[in-house]
Order: sequence, then structure tokens, then C-alpha cells
Amino acid sequence: MITLDAAQLDAYCARLGIAAPPSPTLEALDAVLGAQLASIPFENIDPLLRRPVSIDLDAVFDKLVTRGRGGYCFELNTLLAAALGAFGFSVTPLAARVRWGVPDGVETVASHMLLRVEVAHRSYLADVGFGGPTPFRAMALSAPADDDFPYRLASSPPEAAGSAFHSFDLEARGVAGWIKVYRFDLTPQPWIDFGPRNWYVSTHPDSVFLRRLTAARTVGGTRVTLADGDLGERAPDGSVRRQRLETPEAVVQVLDERFGIRLDDALRHGLMAALPPLLAASAHA
Repeated sequence: MITLDAAQLDAYCARLGIAAPPSPTLEALDAVLGAQLASIPFENIDPLLRRPVSIDLDAVFDKLVTRGRGGYCFELNTLLAAALGAFGFSVTPLAARVRWGVPDGVETVASHMLLRVEVAHRSYLADVGFGGPTPFRAMALSAPADDDFPYRLASSPPEAAGSAFHSFDLEARGVAGWIKVYRFDLTPQPWIDFGPRNWYVSTHPDSVFLRRLTAARTVGGTRVTLADGDLGERAPDGSVRRQRLETPEAVVQVLDERFGIRLDDALRHGLMAALPPLLAASAHA
């Protein structure tokens, strides 16, 4: 099991604004999830600019905590798992197949990392690494849906996930009903297996992370997302308010002010060069 050392844990808590390492309770788990979602954004700037992405814990910690960047699922949930382990939680990595924005009948690979966390003899879904709608608190795997919460877990046939284990669909409430986010089962995933998955999503020409700038952050129950020049705010009731950003300068400003991403000169220069064709293409999509 991966874990942060004492110095790293103190720095992680400082990055999240947590006064002291909490005890492993459900209340603490929800507080950590909310704090990381608010403090460390989802972003794919490195693969977009063809920079290598390492999911070794020390590299993840340096990027997300020391350098004030964000990352995607393999980075964000690796950091969360290591912190939760240091807090005393039992954590098991799982894998999911993305369904958000994917037509029915179209297959996807198991390219998303999420976590199963044990609290007081119950199992919970914990995930701070999805670029779209993301639960902002832990979700019990064995409890009925909460009508007041804008996410739910629905059972799906085991063969739908390609496994004999019980399978779930994470769904988000939309204005017109529930929308599938991703599908997963409870098969434990060895940490080493995420290396090839990370390599695929960060280097394969078909990966969306090489073709679109994406950023996301949760503030309270509102999920703020950026897809190239489209800035969206998804409220807990499923309604979405959108704003169009027309220039690279406006996008870079939003990355700084709305998502809190620290951009050094090289990153800023790379984005300013990469964004014009992306903004032009998305404007005519």
C-alpha cells in the first residue's frame, strides 16, 4: 500500500487547508475529498503539450503539492490513496470504463482509476480524479441512493464490466434525468497495472487528453469545468451555466483564477501556442 511520509502528509494537509491529519472516520473522509476537489484541480496540460506524465508517488507529490499543479485520475487518486493510507484508512484501487459522453453500444477501455475505501466495516467509493461530474463526498457501495444527492450508484450486469464481480454505474443527475458517468466493478487492481493505462491515455493519438484542454474543480457542490474554450458550472440540481472563452489569453487567465493552476513560463508559452487551433475547432463543433 502506498502512503505519504510525515513531512509529505503535513505538506498535503497544508495544500488542502486541513489543520491536522484527521482520524479515519466517514466525516473525515468526506472532508478530505471535498478539500482535495477544491484545492487540487483536474487538468491535462502535460499530455496536451506532449510532456511525459509520471504516476510514481514522489513525482505526483512534487507536481500536485510542491509545484501547485493539478493532474488527472492516475495522479489525483494516487495522491489521495497515499494520503488516506497515512490517515489510517484501508484503500483499494479500482478501474472504471468511462460512459460520460459515450454513445450506448460503444465500448471503452478501463482507463479510469477510482478508490474503494473502508470505513467502520463499510465500503465506499472515493474519487477525486474524473474530469466531468464527480461526487463531492464518499458514496456507500451498499446503501440506497440519497434523493438529495446529485449522484447515485446503479447496479449493472456483471458481464457489462467484463467481470464476474458485482458491477456499478455511477450516474449524475441531469436536467432531463440520470446520466451514466462510468462503469466499474470491485475487482482489486494492482498498482503496477496503472502504469500501462497511464501511458496509453497520456501518449496514444486517440486519447482525448492529447486533443482537448480539460480542467475541473469542485467548489461546494458546484463542479466547474473547462473544455478548450467552454467554461461550465454544473449545479447540484444538474443545471449547467456555460460561458464561451474566445482567446488563449482568456483561457490562461481562467486556469489561474478559477482553477488555481500555477503555470510557469514554459507552460504558459506552450498553451498560448496550442490553444488557437483548439479554440477554433471547438467554436465550429
